Amino acid sequence: MVQTRSRKRPWLAALLSAIAPAFGHLYLRRWLRALGWIGATMLSTLFVPDATLDALVSGHPFAWLDAAPLLAVSLLSVLDAYRLAVVNNYLLRLRSAGEAMTVCPDCGRPVEGELEFCQWCGTTLDRVNTDEPAHHDFQ
Repeated sequence: MVQTRSRKRPWLAALLSAIAPAFGHLYLRRWLRALGWIGATMLSTLFVPDATLDALVSGHPFAWLDAAPLLAVSLLSVLDAYRLAVVNNYLLRLRSAGEAMTVCPDCGRPVEGELEFCQWCGTTLDRVNTDEPAHHDFQ
């Protein structure tokens, strides 16, 4: 199930996450995911030397390789926020077009076509028409 009910701007989500990890997720109203990115950012600072962190805060030159863990987490946060906004808009477009969409009862994600299981979590899906025999053409 989509947590946000309106279209979101992917570029804005990415820009906000570029300013500070998790800001884009807050814009998307993905609160727990934002907390996860804040935690990942704090954890990544454990692998960055103190001198590099001081240089980052003060705006002085620093060794890019020393800041790699923090930069990697920041980049992944940007990409994740962008992807979430795109997926949100896609799901909203499907719903507004009136296309029938099966949603997994376990994980809440949309299920492709006529699958009998959720491709995301593997949960077996119970179809509404269980009286009809399954018909497969293997030609």
